[in-house]
Amino acid sequence: PDEPPREIDHQVVSQILDDSIFSVYHSTIKLLSEVGFNVIVDTVIDNDKRFNEFLDQFFDQPTLFIGVICSKEELIRREQARGDRKIGLAASQFSKVYCFDEYDLEVNTEEMNPKECAEKILSFIKSNKEYSVFKKLSKRNVSVS
Repeated sequence: PDEPPREIDHQVVSQILDDSIFSVYHSTIKLLSEVGFNVIVDTVIDNDKRFNEFLDQFFDQPTLFIGVICSKEELIRREQARGDRKIGLAASQFSKVYCFDEYDLEVNTEEMNPKECAEKILSFIKSNKEYSVFKKLSKRNVSVS
């Protein structure tokens, strides 16, 4: 009676929880934006399904699409130095994360310190340049496994 009626597929449970958490996360960001707050979202778009959800939620919002760039070698070095990451995650996600051809702005965290990156972003915002790249993006085909 204390055991589940069938064996638990932890990958399925994890996916259901991840989808729910990201849905609430996206909805909260959109709500804050709709009521007039400027919101900074630091996230990894690591699959086509998540990308499409982002596009659906934020296409009609003023979205400054920033690429935070770093070499694979440096990401691997940082992952190992931190000691709190699953080793190999940086390398496995690299091609998924760096799959966009264009951003409104790029900051390279190997060449710039955090303060310089923030100043570059703030300078772009203050320039009143148009945030246009996100509006040019198209939904991606999602394969069903």
